[in-house]
Amino acid sequence: MKLFSRLIFFLIALGVIFLALANRQIVSFSLNPFSPEDPSFGFRAPLFVLLMGAIGFGILLGYIRSVVTTMVNGLTKGVNRIFLRDKGREDYD
Repeated sequence: MKLFSRLIFFLIALGVIFLALANRQIVSFSLNPFSPEDPSFGFRAPLFVLLMGAIGFGILLGYIRSVVTTMVNGLTKGVNRIFLRDKGREDYD
């Protein structure tokens, strides 16, 4: 299994390298959808930097969602445990 995961990592790294080499041209990234030529809300960067930034941002958002979901599940489990404990006490009264 360790060999398989290393092979997958190597293939993804190779793909990222090829992507970076193929997309070295400078592109304009504008944050103003109404006037894309306006340079005050944009910048120029190599395309692969923008692609890698978008991938990294997606990974970060996925990690944050995973952490929040884990925390919510833990809190729900604790509340359920307290509820079931208190429900058991009510049955004996």
